[in-house]
Order: sequence, then C-alpha cells, then structure tokens
Amino acid sequence: MAITFVALAAFFAVIIAVLHVSKKRQDLSTFSHYAVGERSFSSWFVAMAYTNSWWPGATFTVFFGLGITSGVLGFYALVYTVLGVMAMYFMARPVWKWGKRFDLRTQSDLLVLRYNKPAIKPLSSIISSLALFPWLVLGLQAMGAVISWASFGKLSLTTCILVGVGLIAIRQFWTIQMGMRGLIISDMVQGLVAYVGSAVLSLCLIMFYFHGLHGVGELPAAKLSLPDFHSSVGGWFYFGIVAAGVIGSLCWPNIMTRIYTAGSVRQVKKGVIQTMAITLVFYGLMTLVAMAAIPFAFATNSPESAWFAIAQNAGGTWLLAAALLIVFGATMGFVDGVVQSLGTQMANDIVGAVRPLRDKQEIVIAKSAMVVYVLLAAVAAYQTYAWPNLVNLAQLSYQGIIQIAVPLFAGLFWRRGNGVAAIAGLVAGAVVAIGLSVTYFSEAGAIPWLAGIGSGLVGLAANLVVYVLCSYLVPTSQAERKRVNELFEHARSGRVEAGARPASVTSSDAAPATP
Repeated sequence: MAITFVALAAFFAVIIAVLHVSKKRQDLSTFSHYAVGERSFSSWFVAMAYTNSWWPGATFTVFFGLGITSGVLGFYALVYTVLGVMAMYFMARPVWKWGKRFDLRTQSDLLVLRYNKPAIKPLSSIISSLALFPWLVLGLQAMGAVISWASFGKLSLTTCILVGVGLIAIRQFWTIQMGMRGLIISDMVQGLVAYVGSAVLSLCLIMFYFHGLHGVGELPAAKLSLPDFHSSVGGWFYFGIVAAGVIGSLCWPNIMTRIYTAGSVRQVKKGVIQTMAITLVFYGLMTLVAMAAIPFAFATNSPESAWFAIAQNAGGTWLLAAALLIVFGATMGFVDGVVQSLGTQMANDIVGAVRPLRDKQEIVIAKSAMVVYVLLAAVAAYQTYAWPNLVNLAQLSYQGIIQIAVPLFAGLFWRRGNGVAAIAGLVAGAVVAIGLSVTYFSEAGAIPWLAGIGSGLVGLAANLVVYVLCSYLVPTSQAERKRVNELFEHARSGRVEAGARPASVTSSDAAPATP
C-alpha cells in the first residue's frame, strides 16, 4: 500500500509544482485570459488537451469493462472518435477566426454570434451542462476506484470517494485560480502519463502477459461480432451509438473551447492529426488488452476493475502502481476540463445572459459554480457507484448533447439558417430526445421498435426538420443576411485580427451587432 500511495502522491506533487510555476507567469486581467488561455498554445498542447478532455479515467474502468463484456463492440468509441475528431479539422477556420475576432469564450458565444439571438445562449448552455454532468460523476467514480485499489480494498467506499474528491478539490484550487491556462499546461504532463503510459503498459501486457493475441481468435463468436437484427439490442444499435458519437464529438463545450486556445488555425489542424494518432495507438492497444483478458475469470467477474486486476496479476504492486497513475492522470485532466467548462458556462452563458457582468464578477461566479458542481457530482458518484452498466450514463449523455449539432454545424456551413430556426429546432430536438431517453432509460436510450436507434438520433431528426422548415419559412431581414454574409467572408479571408465582443454576445437585451 505504501508503494501505490507514494507513487500517487509523487505524481500529484509534480502536477502541483508545474501549476505553481505556471501561475506566476499568467495574465488574469480579463475573463478571456481566464477562459481561453490567451489563445497562444501550439498544436501538441492542443492535441494533448483535447485527448485529456476526451478520454477520462472512466476509459480505463467503464470502457475497458465494455471491451471485456462486449468484445469488438468496445472499439466503437475508437471508431467514432477518429471520425468525429475530423470535424474539428473542418471547423477550425470559422471557429478559431470568429473566436479571435469577436473574443468568443464558449460554444454558446459562437451560437449567439452566428444567429444574433441571445436566447440561444442559456438554452444551449443548459443542454450541454446537463449532458456533461454525468461525465463528471464518472470521473469522480474513477478517482474513487483508484483510491480503493491503491489501498488494496482496505478503505471503505465512503472513504475512497471522499479521498478522491478531496484530491480533486485540492487540484481544483489551481483550476479555479488559473482557468484554462493551468488546464492546458497540466494536460500535457497528465496526458503523457495517462495515454503514452497506457500505450506502453498495454503493449507490455500483450507481449509478456498474454503472449501476443493468439487467444483472441478463439473467443466466442458473440465477442467477435457486432449486434445483428436478432440480438436483444437491435441491428441498428451499433450504428446508433457510433453516429451519436461522431455527431456529438464537437458538441461538447469542453472540447469546443480547445479550438479557442490554439495560437492559429494551423495549430488547431495539426493538433487534430496528432490527436488521432494518440487515440489510435493508446485506445486500440487498451481494447486489445481487454479482449485478451476475456478468458480470465477475475476479469469477467468485475470488468470495470479489470484494468487494475490485470496489472496486479501481471507485475504485482509496482505494475499496479503504474496502472493507477495512468487512471489518476486521465481523471485529473478530464475532471479539471469538465469543471472549468461548467463554471465558465455558468458565468458566461447563463448568469451572463441574464445581466452583463464585469470580468471580476464573471471569474467569481465561475469559481463558485465549480465548487457547487464538484459537490453535487460527489454525492451522485457515491449514490451510483455500484450501478451495473455505468457505460449507459455515457451513452445517454450523447442523446442530449448531439442536439447542439444542428444549429452548430448548419450555422457554420449554411448561411440561410436563422435564429428562430436554431432555437425552435433545439427545443424540439431536446424535448423528443429527453422524453424518449426517460422512456427507454434502461436501454441507454436505444429504442427497441427502431432496432436500437438511439433517442438522440430521433430527436436530432426532429431538430433538423424544424430547423430547415423555419429557415425557409421564417423571413430574415436584409440587415441580418448582410451580417451573416460578412461573418462568412471574414472566416474565408486571410485576416487575423482581434476585436471586442459584440453586444449580442455580451448581454441578453443588447441591440444586434454588425461586425
């Protein structure tokens, strides 16, 4: 037990030291510096921040367990991530350039700039916050699992959760104080340990513990095939979860803001390629380890703890300590990103949409919201820790977040869409998705009579239909068309200039602003 806790403490101390040194060099004179880290980071920082914000500690518990229980189905997250991250490449130019020109800080800022409808700001932010919260819960549960395994099961569940939350709370002191810059810098250190470390550990396990992957080919057919139309989940289930993942990839607010932190469009695009390479290697190897472990009873009896059990069986306490550090690094980076995003949204998109706030007020509200979210998530993590199929929480969150995709993607690439269409479609899609998700909660939103198609995709279809109809039926003024055309022309031009935030972005009752 001493070895595992000393390893965790040493790594935690390194992260705090890095943050402490970085804090001395930080400019927090404005909320923009706090929220987007001065828009100055290179591609490798963007790539590692994206990876650390995308793959939580739950990757090595919940998703590793999915690879054991479902075999090749566990690769679905890799498929949708690689496909979905491509969207970041094509969105980079308009998102980054509008962000630089109009001092955008959040995803909702982008929507209100594009549609000139302040009401879409709190609406989209509330939807994304509700979808993001379950991931914060999963992150804290992963932290609890780290503490439990580090103590070799000697600490109670309550103690493990409390210690995990305590560590996150200590770490949040720097997150709350430093904002995005602290996250980006610490993501690099945490990411190297979590994802490069997991790739190395997985490769070693495959070569020396499982003696290659010879046993994988001998697994039952059900583990080597995807659900068909005779399966209990339905023939369209796999398509549904991959499609939701691809569409939702750039709808997450903590992911979108990573584009704003880059120093240029070129840095974003390079970061996308690097993110894909990191993901293919670490997640692919990790899932192969999960499949190789299927014949072992100690793995199948507790799939969500198998990552730790395999490491301990393969190399004793020292290898277990390495597995714990990997999950610890991934969890800290992910939870930090989620908490920072939730706090920024509360200050910038929800409270700030009701009344304009000064920079100092926004920072205070963001910090206060972060504390509240962590406390609520800690309670939820404790109450749901022993739930079976925790991956359902992750899949359900996608049913809501993908509703942002219609106004977001259509707004970036189609000039005709208007504010009424964006709001009406978003409301319609959210109502349908939430209603069906509640009805089919135990199936993670998969609808049996639609052969496993997810509730979110049904809501997305309603969202898109309403959006297109309103875009054609609701008239748009000549001034608004001119404003939108100028936005698109700016995104296409080579100009890279910074400017003030438009009035439509900064308050709910301001007059429309023309860039």
